[in-house]
Amino acid sequence: MARIQDNNKLYSFLRYYVDATFFLAYRRHEYVDLNKIPTDGALIFAPNHTNALQDALAVLVADHKPTVFVARADIFKNPTIAKILTFLKIMPILRIRDGFSNLSKNDEIMERAVDVLCDRVPFCIMPEGTHRAKHSLLPLVKGIFRIALLANERIAGRMPVYIVPIGIEYGSYFRYRSSLLFTVGNPINVTRYVEEHLDDDVPQLMNGLRHELTEELKKVILWIPDDETYEPLLELCYLTTANRLKKQGVKPSLQNRLRMNKTVVADAQKLAQEQPKQAKYLFEKAAQIAEQRKKYGISVDSLQRNYLLVSVLLKSLILLVTLPYFLVTALITLPIWAIAEGITSRMEDKVFRNSFRYVLTLLLLPIILLACGFILFLNLSWSMALILLLALVPSHIVVHEYMRLLRLTVSDWRLFKKPVLRSLIAEVRTLFY
Repeated sequence: MARIQDNNKLYSFLRYYVDATFFLAYRRHEYVDLNKIPTDGALIFAPNHTNALQDALAVLVADHKPTVFVARADIFKNPTIAKILTFLKIMPILRIRDGFSNLSKNDEIMERAVDVLCDRVPFCIMPEGTHRAKHSLLPLVKGIFRIALLANERIAGRMPVYIVPIGIEYGSYFRYRSSLLFTVGNPINVTRYVEEHLDDDVPQLMNGLRHELTEELKKVILWIPDDETYEPLLELCYLTTANRLKKQGVKPSLQNRLRMNKTVVADAQKLAQEQPKQAKYLFEKAAQIAEQRKKYGISVDSLQRNYLLVSVLLKSLILLVTLPYFLVTALITLPIWAIAEGITSRMEDKVFRNSFRYVLTLLLLPIILLACGFILFLNLSWSMALILLLALVPSHIVVHEYMRLLRLTVSDWRLFKKPVLRSLIAEVRTLFY
């Protein structure tokens, strides 16, 4: 009987296409510290979970090896969907919300997970148990630690078992073609941990590993306490990080931006401890900026503009010059963006928007380009058809970049027309820089 971790030639072939289309979903992407992934043992990848399917795909692309994942059991109820998910190397896992009486079925799933690890196939489980679009962490569930300890019982002495913390940061949780930063943290050697805590029982081992993983994950993401200071602290990052990087002459890479964001949060927390009254005033002003910015539909990108009117004029000129090309590409990719807009606008959970757009692009983009090629080569000379087809290949990207530029132009103009808000932004930067 075929096992989920067994090699599948069709799966391996399609991986190249999946990888290529995945990166279409992001304008910028950086993969950091991949050399930290151990090569001498069984791997359990443990990423933070903020963006539905995109988190799993980010892991899959990083390692370039077949990786087995878990997903909530309720989506496996449809037999056809279950077959597709199994082909994609995704296993079901039951959660408490599925009923305590069903949790015993997870024993079989745990055994399958251990079987995967025994074959040295990477296994990925989101330790938070569910996704949440926040720069924070939910309490980690114990399933990942049960699997790790069970696997260690089976294969200790043959090879070590590792839990590999992974931090995934997005420029936006909801905007298509934002940015992706993927950072590998310090692996937790479960085998060594167990050897160093021989007097601990299983619950103590699980709690210890949970603490270790929580702390390692905090190091590779922008972790902001999920309390009343969350919004002000995040807004302070938006307001000051870019300026700090520029002042220090540091390259504005995604990795450097994360580091500076963490510094901003640490500085603000230090201020709150040492000068609580000043910090309270600063946080109130930052929260006020965030509220007004969202009310008027102003993007965080507009906060980085020093000359808003010049920015608006320059962007408007680019939009005008490229309008004919945009109209053609928008017509070509109409089935993708029209369906995407129609469905994602009605989604209750906005986190699924990017995942849906990605899957839709994965399925429809090659069909659209093949149809365009067929029509062009049927009606034009070979050379002219080839030139036009090559011009249409980036259509999907052109449409999203044009709309992004249009959105930022409108945002810059809105901020330009709000002198009071701009004065408030300048005051906060003066107080906290």
